[in-house]
Amino acid sequence: MKNNNTFKEYVAPIVVLVAICLVITAALAATYGVAKPIIDENAIKAANEARAELLPAADSFTEFDGELAVCDPDKVYAKDCYIADNGSGMVITVVTKSFGGALTEMIGIDADGKITGVKVTAHADTPGLGTKAHDAGHLAQYQGLSELTDTTAKADASVNHISGATISSNAVHYGVYCALEQYKIVGGAK
Repeated sequence: MKNNNTFKEYVAPIVVLVAICLVITAALAATYGVAKPIIDENAIKAANEARAELLPAADSFTEFDGELAVCDPDKVYAKDCYIADNGSGMVITVVTKSFGGALTEMIGIDADGKITGVKVTAHADTPGLGTKAHDAGHLAQYQGLSELTDTTAKADASVNHISGATISSNAVHYGVYCALEQYKIVGGAK
């Protein structure tokens, strides 16, 4: 009788919990298996839409398979570079270290080496003040520029930085600087 009580008190609950964990794990794995391709497809679609927005003259894009710019290891680097098939320019995705962590932005550059647009696609910066450096109005100041004189927004006279959001402003600015370096590595749009 004592063995029966021990089984009911200790072993049975463990078996039930293990069974529940296995069922939940299987359900999560099945959900992930179904959702992952959809998530990946949506991410590709969003990236293609952003490229088309940043370089409207492009008809389609081909990924550049050469060297990618690393302006500061683990802090500022080009993640990918897509060149317009009609030679109208390129769109570079850059990852920089910002106040809240990694900041990902896409920068369009036309065949003449001038920036056509900047778009922050992912960040973990503080909503409100920190994200003012990501606003379309602030990012529009980069349009038409073909050169930046410094890696920091505050030291570069060609742009304005956001006071109180210096780290976020510098992250965006350094990313644009890195994209221009990537443009030079590629040798322009071909």
